[in-house]
Order: sequence, then C-alpha cells, then structure tokens
Amino acid sequence: MDERGRIKNGDLVLPGDYLGVIEEYFPGKGVKEENGELYAIRAGRVHIDSERMEISVEPVTDTPPLPEVGDIIIGRIIEVKPQAAIVQLVKIEGREDEREIATSKLAGIHVSQVKGGYVDSLLNEFRIGDIVRATVISNEKSPIQLSTRGVDFGVVYALCTRCRSPLIRRGDKLICPKCGHVETRKLSSFYRKLKV
Repeated sequence: MDERGRIKNGDLVLPGDYLGVIEEYFPGKGVKEENGELYAIRAGRVHIDSERMEISVEPVTDTPPLPEVGDIIIGRIIEVKPQAAIVQLVKIEGREDEREIATSKLAGIHVSQVKGGYVDSLLNEFRIGDIVRATVISNEKSPIQLSTRGVDFGVVYALCTRCRSPLIRRGDKLICPKCGHVETRKLSSFYRKLKV
C-alpha cells in the first residue's frame, strides 16, 4: 500500500481484501465487483494494468488451477438428473500445467445449457461415464456451471450402455461396433478427436 493506504502493484492480498472502486479499475482475473467496490477472490499479488485500467490478482502459491468463466474444461459425467447432469472436472483445456483442478471438482450442466432448442430428456444427451468438453459460464458458487451449447462442445467420448465398447460416430448418432446398439448424445465436433 502507498502512504494513503491505497493498493499498489505487487501488494500481497488475501481473498476478501478491498482493492478499490469500479470507477478506478475494471475487475480482472481474481477480482470481483460488489456494489461498485472491488475485492480479491484469491490470495496473490496485485497487478495493475494502467493502459487497460484493469486490476487483477495473480496467484503466488503453487495451488491447483481454478476454472474461470470462459475456460474450456474436460470432465466426466457422473450423474444424470431430469434437470441437470453432474460433471466431475478432469482438466482445464489449454493450461500448460495440466494439473489437477482445484475446488470440489464438481460442476453442473443445466438442461437449458445443453444445446440450442428444446431438450426432451437429458438421458438422450448424456450418460454416466461420458467424457464431455464444456465451457465454464459461472464459478460464483458450487457446483460450477457449465454449458455445452455450440458445435465444439458436448460428448467427446462415450461407451455403449449395453456392452461398454467405445461408440463410433455416424452423423448425429453413435453406433456400437460390437453389438450394433444405436445411441444419441449431445455430440461435440471433437468426438473421439481429443486425447482423454
């Protein structure tokens, strides 16, 4: 802090520490705005980008990464309910460290965030054990909220619900090469193209 008690570049802050007001800076990563005031949401060092008028908090500890809004995650479906699918987060795509994810590691995909248009049953979109590619749309509270809207998001790997063989994509359907069973999912354009 400077002599007037204001936060400056490089200051060490803790979650909940007051950083300033929205009139001074835009909130960057690690910062949230509440009623026009800016607060740290993680421990770290303050970084002020005076060109962009943005204040952020960069982590200094070697903690596992937290999924941020806009991050693309890879996860495994562990439960399918009428209104939501529960996802166990595996990794954040594009993070060079590729370490385990921090937080409870659970996320949800609400029925309204599966795809554009009406979804009759989530069982036609996801099954337990499916690997999905999704984007983080909210990390304010647990579980983190995900979306699979868009052609690049959805199931990237699935097993046959009858014989557990890996399913092969044929158009918008999945076919089991072993038993011939046909299934549907909310498929990603990356189906069986990602290393999972």
